[in-house]
Amino acid sequence: MTRNIVKNELHLKPFKYNDYHELMPQDYPKRVEFAKWFLELPDNAYTWFVFFDEAYFYLTESINKQNNRMWLESRPIDWIERPLNDAKVLVWCGISAAKIYGPYFFEETVNQHNYLHMLQNFFWPKHLRTANYKNYYFQQDGATPHTANMVQEWLSSKFLDKFIDKNQWPPRSPDLNPCDYFLWGYLKSKVYNPLPKNLDDLKANIEREIKKINKNVLESTLKNFKKRCNLVIETKGGHFENK
Repeated sequence: MTRNIVKNELHLKPFKYNDYHELMPQDYPKRVEFAKWFLELPDNAYTWFVFFDEAYFYLTESINKQNNRMWLESRPIDWIERPLNDAKVLVWCGISAAKIYGPYFFEETVNQHNYLHMLQNFFWPKHLRTANYKNYYFQQDGATPHTANMVQEWLSSKFLDKFIDKNQWPPRSPDLNPCDYFLWGYLKSKVYNPLPKNLDDLKANIEREIKKINKNVLESTLKNFKKRCNLVIETKGGHFENK
């Protein structure tokens, strides 16, 4: 009865709750400040930005109970078993309008020492081979290994005024990092076909799918960053995903 009234008489529609990263009161002006800074750069500035992040990939594909459905004639009797402690791998990548840096697989918990080692021995040699590498801005989020003094000082020495340090990048802003708003979700939708049998298979799948991402996709993804900065200002630093 209630459902019929809500649906047929009031003409209301059911919507799911949105789940966003929590913002602290001090984050709002910080996000606006950063967005204004970026939008004051030349129009093609997005082509000179490279964004970095890490994400866990689990051996067992995750199932979204709200979105994943099986269309069958009768109720299925099959189920998916998930291990209590699923094997996983921590993946680091960088993304720009021109290419993807990585993947790099951390075999242990990330700390300031092995993170800096990766930057010095894996990322930097690749970046030196990038055309016009001195023009690039470097961004990373506020994870503890990223904000360690030794890491910040090394990055400052390499990128000079084009290093977006821990004081400039707005905290708790995955909606402004292309790794978060594109790369990780895209990869996780692809790397379980075929299903990996072990972590080596999963790593191979990740490497394969990254190689398939073409420059048109990267260009579009980074160009979207400018739109997101405009939305940050429009929402006064708030969430904008439904705009």
